Amino acid sequence: MKSSGKTENAYEVLKRAILNGTHAPGAPLRVAALSKAHGISATPLREALSRLEEKRLVVASPNCGWRVAPVSFEELNDLEDARLSLEQRLLDDAIAHAGMEWEADLVAAHHRLMHTPHPIGRDAVDDRERWIVAHDGFHEKLVAGGRSSWLKSFHAVTLEQLQRHHQALLFHPGSINPDRHGRHSEETLDLLRLALAHEHHTKLMQAALDRDRDVARALLGEHVQITMSVYRSVVGLDGVDDVEKRTKREELQ
Repeated sequence: MKSSGKTENAYEVLKRAILNGTHAPGAPLRVAALSKAHGISATPLREALSRLEEKRLVVASPNCGWRVAPVSFEELNDLEDARLSLEQRLLDDAIAHAGMEWEADLVAAHHRLMHTPHPIGRDAVDDRERWIVAHDGFHEKLVAGGRSSWLKSFHAVTLEQLQRHHQALLFHPGSINPDRHGRHSEETLDLLRLALAHEHHTKLMQAALDRDRDVARALLGEHVQITMSVYRSVVGLDGVDDVEKRTKREELQ
């Protein structure tokens, strides 16, 4: 294997471990430990970490080496706002112009999601990754009927960055609020179940298939607000407003 191939392999291994939550936000990424864990030599690991820094998945500091990029409410809010803008615009275009192939692909992605258990209470990395593939795959198919390749490219980058935040909310609440010691409150667990609920995704698919732009836009907005409510709950912020509480009650009925 050529050096570039070794670097590419190291990059994919580390990226996967960051996005699936194996390495928590803020966790140190020591080359010696990574080399032992993954059986990859130091040089390609350092090159891979530099590439991941360019992708804003890791951060480097003088004399401290690399760490997984931290998460924050502000960054999550920024990412979710970008994701919502892109997804709504692409979905609007798909509703207006996409054909039967888009509908069939969306139904297939929804079917896969319905048969993928949500990862709450599941510690296995494989369970996390199955959910990521099914959930993000559904949202990618939802907007695939949009005609702008640039917007779809930006949307894919946004989803990738959001994976790190979503895995922190699910599995590393201590990286967000050290007082949680890795445990979720019952309120947070209820919000997590709502954020991952199959039923909400079913409504979103149906609105898209019905070509109901207004309902689809509203459902996407609710989807984002529920995620932000989870973060507020983890950090103990007051901020689950009346609209979000009403949405929670309606979805749990």
